[in-house]
Amino acid sequence: MTNWKLGLIGLAISSLGISALASPTAQAAVLIIHAGRNEPPPVREERVVVRRGYVWDGGHYGWRHHRYVWARGHYMHQRRGHEWAPGRWERHQDHYDWYRGEWHPQR
Repeated sequence: MTNWKLGLIGLAISSLGISALASPTAQAAVLIIHAGRNEPPPVREERVVVRRGYVWDGGHYGWRHHRYVWARGHYMHQRRGHEWAPGRWERHQDHYDWYRGEWHPQR
C-alpha cells in the first residue's frame, strides 16, 4: 500500500477517535434489549459510600444468555452541570426492555 493511502487511513481513524472524545452525548444513546417474558428479579441492595466527585451507578440485572444476571454497581466521575439518570427495565407488551442510564443536563 502506498504512503498516501496509509496516511488517509490514519487520518480517518484519528478523526473518528477525536469526534468520539469531543461528543460524549453520542454515547448516551438508548440501548434497548428485548428480554424474556419473565419480570427481572428485584434489585439487590448494595452498600454505597458517598464519594466526593463521583456518582453511584447502582447495580442491575442484565439479560445474558437467555437469563437475568446481576451486574454490580460502580462509581463514575461526576459530570459538572449534569445529573445521572440510572438505567431501568420497562415492560412492553409481552417482553421487557432495558434502557441504559445516561447523563442529563441539570435544569
